[in-house]
Amino acid sequence: MIEQAFAIKDLEFFLLVLTRVSCFVQAAPFFGTNNVPRRIKAGLSFFIALVIFHFVIPRESLQYNTVFGYAALVIAEAGCGIMIGFMANICMQVVLFTGALTDMDIGLSMVSLFDPVSRTQAGFTGVLYQYGLLLIMLAANFHHYLLRAFVESYARIPVGHVIFDGERLYALVLKFLKDVFIIGFEIFLPVFGAMLVMNVVLGILAKVSPQMNMFAVGIQLKILFGLSVIYISITLLPGIADFIFGEMKEIVTSTVNVMSP
Repeated sequence: MIEQAFAIKDLEFFLLVLTRVSCFVQAAPFFGTNNVPRRIKAGLSFFIALVIFHFVIPRESLQYNTVFGYAALVIAEAGCGIMIGFMANICMQVVLFTGALTDMDIGLSMVSLFDPVSRTQAGFTGVLYQYGLLLIMLAANFHHYLLRAFVESYARIPVGHVIFDGERLYALVLKFLKDVFIIGFEIFLPVFGAMLVMNVVLGILAKVSPQMNMFAVGIQLKILFGLSVIYISITLLPGIADFIFGEMKEIVTSTVNVMSP
């Protein structure tokens, strides 16, 4: 028979570990998607926290005196897990932004699909890019890297020693939001260039043949030409994914450094 004794201090320490892990799983890409059952998230969080508690981090004495002090530690650990997962998830939203720009340019902005990942109405191209990026993440085992990076964050941010510097966090979020917009426009650039050429051609045809209804013809040509460009440029998705994953590594590392004591 296996006997396991648990002191009150160990239980309090484990609950703090579980809080950070569960908040990270809820906010991180792939792990925190809405189509993952909540029981799976809860079970995964519990077993990851159990492994971290027994084999990864040393047990330390917590510095608090009252129930409100322990509640402050719980809130700090929850904020740490949410920030690490959220900052990683920012990079995954770049493809939805790119898809929205693409749909608007080729005339598919009125076509919307129900995205089970975010449980919102999303554009056709954005959903296509998002699922392609998730498949590449699974194929490249990048979700393993996210877990390793999160576990290694305990070496930089011990339990009960989370520091929230508002100015540094604000500067970090602002910097990477700017990078997300720049990356989104760079991915959108091939479609934008092709649609620009198409608009020039349609403008020339409108001058050459005024009797031709360019409104009726142009919409069909832009959709067909836009879908052709997407079909050709989809081969660039692995390179785009590699670039986004590199940005995700940088943002996770910077977030951990900002919150470390």
